[in-house]
Amino acid sequence: HVSDMRAVWAAGGLIWAFLPCLLSICHDGLSAYSMAPASRASAAGLSLKTAKGAMLARGRHNMLRLRGGEDDSEAKEEEGGDEPAAPTTMIERLKANQSTNPSDHTSMLEWGIAVLLSIYAAIGAPFSCYIPIIRDLAVRKPIEKPLTEAEKQRMEREALRKEQDEEFAQTMMEDKLKEADRRKKKEAAAAAENAAKREAEAKNNAVATFTARIAELKAKQEKEPAAGNGVVMLRFRCPDGTQLTRKFKTADPISVLYDYVDVARHDKAQNTADPSIHLAELAVFDYQLVSTMPKLILSDRATTLKDAGITTSCALVVQPIVSD
Repeated sequence: HVSDMRAVWAAGGLIWAFLPCLLSICHDGLSAYSMAPASRASAAGLSLKTAKGAMLARGRHNMLRLRGGEDDSEAKEEEGGDEPAAPTTMIERLKANQSTNPSDHTSMLEWGIAVLLSIYAAIGAPFSCYIPIIRDLAVRKPIEKPLTEAEKQRMEREALRKEQDEEFAQTMMEDKLKEADRRKKKEAAAAAENAAKREAEAKNNAVATFTARIAELKAKQEKEPAAGNGVVMLRFRCPDGTQLTRKFKTADPISVLYDYVDVARHDKAQNTADPSIHLAELAVFDYQLVSTMPKLILSDRATTLKDAGITTSCALVVQPIVSD
């Protein structure tokens, strides 16, 4: 019984869906055959006049083409200048006009069908997918409501406010980026300045420590011994090309050699045009004494010259120690 009821409802829906189409066809047929004789005659006269005018225009056009003077652009303009034809059938009018106002339709029947189609579309247009004509008629066009002057002004104000907000946000973002860039540059400059200050302080401290150490070495440094047994002449070659020469006892520790090199180079730096630069370099200069003949590295400063193998005069190289 449930399936029978569904079939009945489906059949009823199909019949109801076809009803507007049938009424439209009947109305168009009756309208065509119920035209008054005078109207038909006038329509026929108009059609005859139209046909005659078309024939005369075509004849003039052919004559012009035979003369070879003008082309068919004028005829094309005359043929293409016609406005699109108005809907003639009820179905076309219902597709173009979906209003439910009686004054917008040519007949009460057309208005009634328009109302039924509006109701049919409002309930979801059932079964319209199976009938193309009903589907086209049931499609509702969006109603475009004209904007009032107040609404237009409001939309213009909103668009202007939105544009101003976007410009303000863009300006704020650019200002933030500029401020961040200035802050970054300022911090980098401050960091560089602090690093330079720390480096200068470190150099000054190193120079002060080096100068104090040289003063202590000068205070306890012994005089150069005279030539004789147990005395050797040593020549020191410095990295800047300077050569230092002095006699030492073979019983002296290796540290005496380092002390002599430091004092001699310090005294030489004091006699330059800018002593602070050379003293700063000497304060951080690390080196070792190397004998070329024989090949010896005098790194143990507590060992005596004799124990280190320096028993005759020789040359020593002041070799810088390069840190990894």
